[in-house]
Amino acid sequence: MISIKPEIEDIINDKFMKKIQPGTAIYDVNPPSMYGTINEPEKKVVEMGNDNIIYKYLSNDTLNKVININDNTEFNYVLYDIVDDSSKPYVKFLMNNDNNIMKFPNEKGNIENINSDSSSDSDTDDITPFIDEDEEGDDDELFDMSSNDDEYYDETSIPEQCSQYLKTTFGIAYENSEDMYKGYVNMEDKIYVFVDTSIFHMDFPDENQYSWVIIDEIIHKKSSNNTPICKIITKMFSNNPDVKNIYDENNEIIEPPICVYICQYEDGKYTNIGETDRLSTSLISNKVSHDVFGNIAMFSTNPILNGNNYKRYGLFTSNANYILHTNFTRSEVEHVKDKSCVRFAYNSVECWAVKDSSMFSHI
Repeated sequence: MISIKPEIEDIINDKFMKKIQPGTAIYDVNPPSMYGTINEPEKKVVEMGNDNIIYKYLSNDTLNKVININDNTEFNYVLYDIVDDSSKPYVKFLMNNDNNIMKFPNEKGNIENINSDSSSDSDTDDITPFIDEDEEGDDDELFDMSSNDDEYYDETSIPEQCSQYLKTTFGIAYENSEDMYKGYVNMEDKIYVFVDTSIFHMDFPDENQYSWVIIDEIIHKKSSNNTPICKIITKMFSNNPDVKNIYDENNEIIEPPICVYICQYEDGKYTNIGETDRLSTSLISNKVSHDVFGNIAMFSTNPILNGNNYKRYGLFTSNANYILHTNFTRSEVEHVKDKSCVRFAYNSVECWAVKDSSMFSHI
């Protein structure tokens, strides 16, 4: 009869029999918990009265994160904010006026910095980690897993050059740019780096140089406040549904708003209201008393007069009613059951009479 010492039995059970102690929780050995949700879409909830709108935009695995650059690479920083103070959420993007063309903040990629970040010339490269011999057998697999995860994390991190630019230009902390980096899109050697800025404050070196822009301006109008948008940016968004669309919980595209310009009645005519601060959120709703529609918020699809500094709003128009002729009367409008949003023409300019304030918000 073979006698086995208790300590030897423990080693056999632990090493080969995978003995499970009472009360032990059993988990699937997949990626560590910090990466366990990497394939799950990020969702946010917008509360609107008694309704909850669940939406998602650029979950963690939507875009590629590993950036490879060459001597011609240019970093373009797509800083975006998700607006959720209207009936539906939408995304706005920070752009700047660069020689009368709207572009994303950008800088030339420094390939030497990228190479030095990934080089192995560190003083700690030759240090061999100490491993306790008693734990060596058990911890080999765990140690290897940690090493692979560290490598994965480093590869998918935002480049150091990008973090430095965001910190220096907009005051974005390194940990925020790291956590909110969503990946990139490559267009003609231009790397468009997407960073979610919805939850933290940014500083601006020149507020008059920057303004928020929405998808309708980028893709359809191809301009913002009469300033043309870079054609490469329009092409990049038009050809990439992942960065163009915001989705609900059923992966259905949420209707994007159109960009409109709020109006006022002054000196016997309607005009657009000038923007005093392009980056601030307007909390005051300018309403007019219209002869036919009554007390409304009035918007024009395009500026009534030429100009490039008007207050802009995002307006949801999918449920709007349309008046196609110009000489309409109050009695005709009274037959319109839903007057929450009505499209009409004013001096050959498409305008909107809006009574439901949840259908629009300041860009």
